[in-house]
Amino acid sequence: MRNFLIVAGFTALFATGGAHAQEGRLQSITVTASMIDRDDLLAAPAIYRRVQADFIQVDVSYQSGTRDAAERKAELATMFERLKAAVSKTQGYALEGGALGESSAPIDTVLFDDIYSAYGAQGSFTLIMSIDTRPGESFDKLMERAGKFVEDIKAAGRTEAFLGDEQYLGARHTDKHREALLNDLQAEVRSLQQVFRASKVSLTGLESRVITQPSGPLELEIFIPYKLTVETGAGE
Repeated sequence: MRNFLIVAGFTALFATGGAHAQEGRLQSITVTASMIDRDDLLAAPAIYRRVQADFIQVDVSYQSGTRDAAERKAELATMFERLKAAVSKTQGYALEGGALGESSAPIDTVLFDDIYSAYGAQGSFTLIMSIDTRPGESFDKLMERAGKFVEDIKAAGRTEAFLGDEQYLGARHTDKHREALLNDLQAEVRSLQQVFRASKVSLTGLESRVITQPSGPLELEIFIPYKLTVETGAGE
């Protein structure tokens, strides 16, 4: 069983496919799952909801130690194409270029020469692979499934494949939770007014987007960051 220490913050995914693609991406939030920072959880607002992650992202890297440089690059170019083909034919898997948890680009815009790197007698490339979660599936089972998916792709020459140690949780269409969160906040305000006999309860920050942070291996806490102030007394 993998140990979870906890996460730092959240990271928005950025698309490079035009205004329409960027608008769609703005509703997808990705947060790291391999380390969960307890301080971040303590600093989260009191009103939130828990949801299951829609997908996990992980680096998938290929390398080759074939002695001839041209042959080595050709082997990895073959694996680049085989990986793309396997993902395109398999529901629930996707590929992107870029840096995990930072920025990404659709795989159709990624050229092999842009991601290929050579160091000494080694050549390699890395892509981001997204794997959709399944109901009832554990984190370990999902990662086992991802590993088998990569392992089942026929290797070219001396190429080897590796999955990265960091995983990022993703949530799609986070704004669909906004109304429910606002209703929860409204109920909280009413409760505070009753318990403290408050003359005024103020909420600020509600113009912010819905954001997400991990709370478990495949679980996210989703909330609108806000500041709440309660005033007691007779009032004006």
